[in-house]
Amino acid sequence: SQDGGADAASASGDGAEVNPGAAGNRQVRRFGPLRQRHVPIILALADFVTCIGAGMTVKFFNLFFIQDQHFSPIQICGLQTAYPLVIAVFMKFTERLAKPLGRPQASLLFFSSNVLCLFLLSQVRSLPILLAVYLVRGGFANSVYPIDRSILMDFTPSSQRGRWNAVESLTSMTWSGSAFVGGLLSDSHDYRFTFAITALVYAFACLVYSPLLWLVPRREGEASAITGDSCAREVPLVDVAASLGERQEAGKVSG
Repeated sequence: SQDGGADAASASGDGAEVNPGAAGNRQVRRFGPLRQRHVPIILALADFVTCIGAGMTVKFFNLFFIQDQHFSPIQICGLQTAYPLVIAVFMKFTERLAKPLGRPQASLLFFSSNVLCLFLLSQVRSLPILLAVYLVRGGFANSVYPIDRSILMDFTPSSQRGRWNAVESLTSMTWSGSAFVGGLLSDSHDYRFTFAITALVYAFACLVYSPLLWLVPRREGEASAITGDSCAREVPLVDVAASLGERQEAGKVSG
């Protein structure tokens, strides 16, 4: 039976495979010492590192465009109007890509592209290219949040979701502290130097996140079966983003 298959999978602590031909059974996934029960911890750690990097940079983007590129208030407003629109478009791209590629694969691909864009922001001098990279970077960085939330829901029993939401709230408190560090770096060097440092922090966040490539099944339904909750796989990613909030500059993290 399905319950019997789940019990067998839970009992196999050595990571052995359950007979794939049996109905309701699944493969026990592992990455070194890490198991699927560690998925929420990995997500929380990656989010914590991301918060550190985001706080160093996000609050200073407007100042960068005002002081270095001499933007007027109207131009800043126009840029901030375009920013969430780009994020919305990229969320759709990420959602579509996650279906054939896998959710952690799509999330890591987009967020690592954000790292590359940050390095470009620290070097590019042409204003049109700078604006394009800035907007695309925001899309890459923020579009992964609904996917990561859906993974968290799949690997967290309903009784523990409030606990992990509280952990996420505590994680976001690092924003203020890292913003102070980002301000010091900007004053001692310049904004572009801070962008490069943030890119390195984000690269480390990608490294922390990478075990999910092996721990999370490519098919979303297989992950939902782990906790016995079906709500996460029944809710489209766009709805997850709308109900749980988007990771935007005006919100919490990766800006």
